[in-house]
Amino acid sequence: MSAENIPLNIIPPATIDRKRGKKPAIFIIFLFIAISIAFATFYVKCYTLSMKKTAKNPEKYINVLIIGIASIIRLWYVLYTDVGTRQHDLGYATLLSDGLVNPGHLGYIEYFAKFMRLPDFNPFSIFSYYHPPIHHIIAAFFVRMAYTLGFSEPVIFEATQIPTFIYSIITLIIAYKTLKLLCIDERKIILPLALISFHPGLIYMTGSIGNDMMATMVLFLISYLTLLWIDGDYPAKYLFLISLSIGIGMLIKMNVVIIACPVALIMLLRLINSLKSNTLIKCIKEYIIFALISLPIGLLWSVRNYILFHIGPGISSADSSSIQYMGDFSLWQRLGWPERSMLSFPFHSESAAFCHNIWQILFETSVFTEIWPADISPAMLLLCRLVYILTIITALLCAILSIIKPIIRIRRGSIAIGTFLLSAYLTILATYILFVIKYPYTCSCDFRYIAIVLLFLAISLLPVQSNDSSQ
Repeated sequence: MSAENIPLNIIPPATIDRKRGKKPAIFIIFLFIAISIAFATFYVKCYTLSMKKTAKNPEKYINVLIIGIASIIRLWYVLYTDVGTRQHDLGYATLLSDGLVNPGHLGYIEYFAKFMRLPDFNPFSIFSYYHPPIHHIIAAFFVRMAYTLGFSEPVIFEATQIPTFIYSIITLIIAYKTLKLLCIDERKIILPLALISFHPGLIYMTGSIGNDMMATMVLFLISYLTLLWIDGDYPAKYLFLISLSIGIGMLIKMNVVIIACPVALIMLLRLINSLKSNTLIKCIKEYIIFALISLPIGLLWSVRNYILFHIGPGISSADSSSIQYMGDFSLWQRLGWPERSMLSFPFHSESAAFCHNIWQILFETSVFTEIWPADISPAMLLLCRLVYILTIITALLCAILSIIKPIIRIRRGSIAIGTFLLSAYLTILATYILFVIKYPYTCSCDFRYIAIVLLFLAISLLPVQSNDSSQ
C-alpha cells in the first residue's frame, strides 16, 4: 500500500485513560509478574552469594535489595500509569482494522501492529515515523499479542509499556555490573547504585512508550562493554559486542551514536600503543571488522530512506511559530545561569516565553517530567522546591566530580578508563548543548535525551582505587 492509498486519520486525538477501560489486567499483570520473577531469578542465581557468604557481606544484600525495590517501584508505576499519561509525542491510535495511519509514537507502533511492515512512504511525512523502527516493532508485537488473546481496543495499547519496563530493569542490572567492575567494594557502590535506581527521570521513562528507555539501556550496555574491553586488555570479543550494540542502537534511536566518540578515542589510544607492542596489524584488522559490523547495521535505516525517498538523516521538528521555539532568545539566556524565578514554580512549561533556559528545563524534567500542576497545594509546592534545590546541588557536585575523578584515574595510571569516562561525560554534555542549539525548542531540553549521563554521575561517586591500573 502506497502513501497515497493510506487514509490519514483526521479524527481528534483519542485519550486512552481509565474512563475508557483499564489495562487488560490478567494479561498485563501476568506478564509483569513473570518478567519480574525471571529477572529476579536470573539476578539471584548469577550475582548473589550463598547465605553463608551473604552474612559476611551484607552490603551485597543491600545492593540486591536496592535493585529489587527499584524494580517494584517501576512495576507499580507502570501498572498505575496508563499509556496516555506523562508521555512524549504520544499521538493517538484508533482501531487495528480501520486501515488508518495515525501520528506519534502510539500511531507508529499501531502502524506496525496493523500492517506488519516498514512504512513504504516518506517517514518524515507523518510525525514520529522518522525514528528507526526496532523499539516500535517490539512494542507492536506486544500489542498484537494482547489483541490475539482477545483484549479489547484501545486497552490493548497499554501493552506498549511492557517492553520499556523490561528495558528499565535490564538497565539497573547493567548499572550494577558497571559499578561493580570499577569498585569491588559493595559498600561503596550503594550510593551510586541508589542514585540510578531511584532517580525519578528513569522511573518516568519506564512507563513511556517511546524509544528513549531502550536507547538509554543500549548506551548503558555500550559503556559497560567498553569498560570490560579496557579492563580485559582489549579482547576482540568485547569489541565485536560493542560494534554490534552501536549498530543496533542506531536502529533504535540515532542519538546512540554519541557513545561512538569516546569509544573511538579509546580505539585511537590503543592504536598508538600498538606501535610500541608490535600489534598494529592485529589492531587494524579488529577495527576494520568493527567498522564492517557497526556501520552497515547502524546506517541501514538512513540509507533505506535516502534510496527510497531521497531524504537524509534528521528529525522532524516544529517551526519558529511554535510556542516551544527558543530561537528568539540569546545564547546566554538559553545556555547561561537560570533566573532566580526558577525556584518559584519548578515545573516545565512548553512555552519558551515562560522558560527558555536549557539547564532549568533539564532539572525540572529530570525530577518532575513535563507536568504543570496548576492546583498544587502550598505544602506540596514547598516540598517540590526543596527537592528541586537538592537536585541542582547534587547534580552540580556530581558534575564537578565527573571531571575530577577521571583526571585522578589518568594521573594514577588508569589512562584508558579515565580517558573514556571523561570523554564520554563531556561528549554527552556537548552533544546535548549542540542539539538544543540546532533544534531550539523547549521539548529538546528534556532529560530523556541525556539520561545516560546518570551512569557517569554515579561513577563519579565511586572511590578511585589505588590498585586500579587498567591501561
